[in-house]
Formats: sequence, C-alpha cells, structure tokens
Amino acid sequence: MALEVPGIAANGLDMPALGFGTWQLTPETIEAILPVALESGYRHIDTAQIYRNEAAIGRAIEDSGLPRRDLFLTTKVWVERYEPEDLLASVQESLDKLRTDHVDLLLLHWPVFGGRGMNPTLEALLRARSAGLARHIGISNFNIAQTEQAVAFCGPGTLSTSQVEYHAYLGQERLRRVLARHNLVLTAYMPLAKARLVNDPVLWEIGSKYGKTAPQVALRWLIEQDRVAAIPSTSSPHHCRANIEIFNFALSLEDQQRIAGLNRGLRLCQPQDLAPEWDD
Repeated sequence: MALEVPGIAANGLDMPALGFGTWQLTPETIEAILPVALESGYRHIDTAQIYRNEAAIGRAIEDSGLPRRDLFLTTKVWVERYEPEDLLASVQESLDKLRTDHVDLLLLHWPVFGGRGMNPTLEALLRARSAGLARHIGISNFNIAQTEQAVAFCGPGTLSTSQVEYHAYLGQERLRRVLARHNLVLTAYMPLAKARLVNDPVLWEIGSKYGKTAPQVALRWLIEQDRVAAIPSTSSPHHCRANIEIFNFALSLEDQQRIAGLNRGLRLCQPQDLAPEWDD
C-alpha cells in the first residue's frame, strides 16, 4: 500500500516533503527502481538534464498509469544551456523526454553564468514559467549572495525553492535563515551524506527508541524542520521503501537537538568550475 507524503507550501508551491532523487541513476536503474518508488508512495521525482535519465523517467511514469496531476516533477537546466533562447529550447527537450507538457518545478542547476551575469538567465527562467513550461521555478547550489541577487531580480514570492546539499553533518544555518526570510523551501540533496550517516552511532541510538534505522532518523530530522524537503536517492528497493517510512513517528526536541549537534561542516559536493564560494 502506497504511503501518503505530506506537502510543503511556500510561495505558491505545494510540494511533497519527501521526494525520490535520481542523481547517478542510469536509465536501466531507473527502469527497475522507479516503479518501486511510485508503488511505495513517492510522487515527487527529481531529475536534471545532466543526469541523462529524463527519458527513462518519462517512460516509467507513463507505464505506471498514474495521473499526471498526482505527480510532482522537478528538473534542472544544465549550465551549458543558460543562454536565454537555448534555455527555453532545453526545457522543451526535457518535457519531450519526460512525456509531459510541463514540470512542476524548474531549477537552475549551478550558479555558473557568462559575462552578462545571471539576470538574462533568470529572465529566461521567468519566461519558461510564464509560457507554462514550469509551474514553479527555483535555484540550486546558490550561495547566500547569489540567492539574494536571484530573489531581488525575480521579485518577492517568485522563486519557490533552493536545492542544496543539506544533512546532519552540514548545518547550513546561515543559508537556512536567508531562505526562511524569503519563504523558500530548502530541498536537501544528499540528505544521508552519501551514506555516511547510515553508520552514525547517535542516529542508531535515537532510532532504537522509535523502532527506526539511522537513515530514517536522519530523514525524519530534515522533514520535521520548517520548509525543508529531502530527496534521497537509491538503487535499492529495500532502501527505497524504508526511506519513505518516516511519517509514523516524531522526534523529541531533545533528539532533534542531538542530531543538530552532529554538524561538522562536511560538504561533499563541490565540483571544480561549478561550485560557488560557499558560506561556511
């Protein structure tokens, strides 16, 4: 029986708090694991042009028979398609691969802009939304200064989310305050710190009180926070099902604080020529 995932509302957005991430999943893996995810109750599917699995996702969704209105699809424009006309063309290519006429959320993948700066690309992102190609728009991997610039250009309430690395080992306190001020959802990728949290003894100790595993505790800690969503990725059917079984318990305030205390500033995703100067 599929579980029902609660939504997060912010700046007109209504997004499931837990999604299924598809980074590093090949088309062949998508064909095997996405039906399991959809059967388990995931309705928020996150992909990107650079993942090269949009077409496989489109086929799996179509084969599932689920109504499009029941799904929340996110994709991200790759940095090489940021020129305004190319951005719009790239979004249409993504829609064709995903077999849909719109995505629910369209993000700029990294803050890498040419000599004209980010504003022409942001303008194209706004055009994609006004043309109905995307219902909501946002950013990914922007630092605080870049986030403030994007919000200022697009206008209050226009951007819906910022997708960044966030987990118990990377606190992101300063960025979270900025996003909260602008009512943006923080969508946490690598929410299990690339499996490093799986073996954390504090998380296992806390989990033993609730009959839950360390990964389930780590994910629950994220989605209990205000305007935070998480998109764990896995190729394992077992982990896929386990990751969504986090809505039948609640962490105590003491346990929330213990998990927050695990922060060690561990940033795992900082690709050369893409990552900005982070706000550590």
